Amino acid sequence: MKLLLTFLLSAIITLCGCNSTLEPATMEPGCASPGTLLNGEIAETARGYPYRFMVYLPPCYTPETEPGYPVIYFVPGRSSGPAAWFNAGINQTADALILAGEVPPFIMVASENTDSDPLAAEIYSDLIPYITANYNTLANRRYRAVAGGSLGGIAAYRLALQYPDTFSSAGIFGSGLVGGEDEQVKTWLAALTPENQPRFFFNVGEQDPLMLTRGRVLAALLNEYDVPSEFVVGEGAHTYEYWASNMATYFRWVAEDW
Repeated sequence: MKLLLTFLLSAIITLCGCNSTLEPATMEPGCASPGTLLNGEIAETARGYPYRFMVYLPPCYTPETEPGYPVIYFVPGRSSGPAAWFNAGINQTADALILAGEVPPFIMVASENTDSDPLAAEIYSDLIPYITANYNTLANRRYRAVAGGSLGGIAAYRLALQYPDTFSSAGIFGSGLVGGEDEQVKTWLAALTPENQPRFFFNVGEQDPLMLTRGRVLAALLNEYDVPSEFVVGEGAHTYEYWASNMATYFRWVAEDW
């Protein structure tokens, strides 16, 4: 019962789309140490089995800092796990930008894949409340983003459009609109308001022609509904290494709203 109450209370805080005048945490003076990677597990989820994740805590992270840190949720592609994004080095890119003072310090959480969870229900219902209850995040949509690669990119746009009061932006890497989902996406887009409209960032390689086409289809659909998006295309294939090579651009883009 105690665990249930904790999750219900944290869910109310986490899923709140309320506006806030809070500013994100700033760097500790003299901080020079890199961020920390930790493995985590939610012992009990709505589906009744454990859920694994990894978390990146920024340089000189402190649980007591107020008002807290922005957070980006990263979803891996098909058959990948929470380590896939960090194995590609996105934490090192974050360290460099944070320590250089280019972006505020922020937390990253890498989820399990969504192979058997196409609408990413576990991320929304289990992972986000757990992270909010256990880490020093800013529980406000302005400071919460979701990003994913390949199948994870599909999960990212579905999360951002289903729950625009929860996410302020979505990063779509090597991915785009699923064929046949046009009408559903239009329904989600039509329900957006100026107050909860998310931004979208696309990064697809020129050697990834199918996803490049699908990404452009989704971007065009967003444009029809005046939803802002950024589209980055470069020399690259359908790999974490290529997506990670554009991560500095993505982090700077996300931080524009922080």
